[in-house]
Amino acid sequence: MNNDKIFEITMHGRGGQGAITAALLLCEIAYADGYTDVLSIPKIGAERRGAPIKAFTKLSRNREIKNYAAVEDADITIIFDASLIPLPGVADAVKHGTVLVNTNQTIDVSKFPKECKIYTVPVTDIALKLNLTTAGYPIINVPLLGALTQIKYKDETGEMDLGLHLKTIEKIALKKFGSRGHLNYEAAVKASEQVKEIQ
Repeated sequence: MNNDKIFEITMHGRGGQGAITAALLLCEIAYADGYTDVLSIPKIGAERRGAPIKAFTKLSRNREIKNYAAVEDADITIIFDASLIPLPGVADAVKHGTVLVNTNQTIDVSKFPKECKIYTVPVTDIALKLNLTTAGYPIINVPLLGALTQIKYKDETGEMDLGLHLKTIEKIALKKFGSRGHLNYEAAVKASEQVKEIQ
């Protein structure tokens, strides 16, 4: 891993899917796994369930993060709902790096640059099977972070992962969600086992 790199991650979700919470949780997990500076940046517009939203995370092992602006060229893009892919500012904003999509369907990889690594994982299905829901809606943020532990990022130095661990997700989930933390962790483990690289 390039320890001098600041990883920039963009999360595309819909209101109620937990993208902003996921960005915050990712900071906590990364810090517990050895990153020395972490930053979460929510972008809040129309705050209604189902409306497209963005959240950003920056992670650094050795360098201080001095840029607090939104991410414009993400190393990793996480898409909480495949229906977001055609919307302006989602697939067309991806320039390089890795994309992780929550879906159980085949996606049109032509929407993304050819050099991208693209992964899919059916976290909605996982959450529903485990009854990991709130008000009838599946909770998918922690399972997506579980999937993130398995994906690779490729840059000029080679191929690497973020160095995040499922056991750290378990510890943070138990601290944040109490008795529901176990179910979140179980979903994260299942998501990590069902990640598929498609490009």
